[in-house]
Amino acid sequence: MAGIDSIIDRILKDARESADARVARAEEDAGKLIDKKKAQAKEEEARMLKEAEAVIASQSKQQRATQNTKSQRRILTERVAMIDEIIEEARKRISNLPSEERLAMVKSFVLSNSEGQDGELILSDKDRSALPGSFLAELSEATHSTIKLSDRTGSFDAGCILICGDYEYNGTLDAIVADKESEIRDKINQVLFAKK
Repeated sequence: MAGIDSIIDRILKDARESADARVARAEEDAGKLIDKKKAQAKEEEARMLKEAEAVIASQSKQQRATQNTKSQRRILTERVAMIDEIIEEARKRISNLPSEERLAMVKSFVLSNSEGQDGELILSDKDRSALPGSFLAELSEATHSTIKLSDRTGSFDAGCILICGDYEYNGTLDAIVADKESEIRDKINQVLFAKK
């Protein structure tokens, strides 16, 4: 029996050694797998961190751009308001010029628009009351036509309306400013905000 016991012991010993070797290999494989998974987790963490940083950078850039756009809009709004104030101030000053200067503007407008046709001139109350007696005769002579004063009074501050036949030329201050507004705004913008 001793031979059988010896064989059984040998089988058991071999089985233990084989099991121990398998356990050792399994532990080694498990260690390698854990190391591999740790490395993958680190790579994934680094990738996610990089993506998060990219998202944060993009959002930050977008937020800066939005703030910059808002700032630019505020600056533009202020510039437009300033230009509006300047145009309004210029309009008031022209309207309050001495009658001789306002009538000189009327004369210049009539000369450049009548084209030698007879015409009817509509003036504001203010300019009509300051009209010298020789004004219409001088206009008629200068235009080689007959310019007469309309019975109507214009509801504008300065300038005139000239009617020549079927054509009506609006030389009121408001019409001239409206006609030249973009040009005026550009000039004011250049003077005030040109980079030096």
